[in-house]
Amino acid sequence: MENNQNYSEGGQRDEVQGELEAVRREAAENHDKYLRALAESENMRKRLERLCDDRVWQTKKRLVGHLLELADRFEDALRYASADSPLEQGIRITYQQLQKTLDQEGVKALRSVGQVFDPSIHEAVELGDGPGRENTVVQEYRKGYSLDGRLLRAARVQVASNHPKQTPPES
Repeated sequence: MENNQNYSEGGQRDEVQGELEAVRREAAENHDKYLRALAESENMRKRLERLCDDRVWQTKKRLVGHLLELADRFEDALRYASADSPLEQGIRITYQQLQKTLDQEGVKALRSVGQVFDPSIHEAVELGDGPGRENTVVQEYRKGYSLDGRLLRAARVQVASNHPKQTPPES
């Protein structure tokens, strides 16, 4: 009888041991699922944050782009206005206020004239002889700007080319 009792206790022990292992496996699986869900949640939060930041930047870029067109028109008006006239002074004050507002929003004008041509921030609209070294910006037709350290608008420039101009062959 004692053998039967030992056998039954041994069987119960094996059964309990098996259940314990099953519960441990399930706990490990649940812990793994929890960690994966936590990582997915963190990744989703970061994706949404990037998406939101990008959308804000795109909206800001669009609005600032319109303001830069306005700044370009003020610069044109200042070139043609009579010096020291009340109209010129009014245009200058308005232009300066617009520039101050753009600066407060993180808009910075790019330096171009005298710089080496960089296709990532300059748009070459003309090659010409100039006083600078070859591949140097000699004239700026439209200012370039960055917004929060990212290119907003490339500068339109003339680049010095010291190559002699070629004439087409005569037929």
